[in-house]
Amino acid sequence: MKKHIHPVLKPTVFACGNCGTEISTASTRSDHASLEVCSNCHPAYTGKVVTSVSGSRVDAFHERYGVR
Repeated sequence: MKKHIHPVLKPTVFACGNCGTEISTASTRSDHASLEVCSNCHPAYTGKVVTSVSGSRVDAFHERYGVR
């Protein structure tokens, strides 16, 4: 293997912009970086996702044009 071709990993702290949670990991980026949304405050992970299911597209078609 070639020597010195891999990037150097440094300990990095990513901070969430919404809730302020800090995640420590290794990265090639700077010592401190920011995230827009983390798993602690994202609606898909917290279970606060609001979905409105009013029927399928087939039901909408039948309602609009009638069933033959």
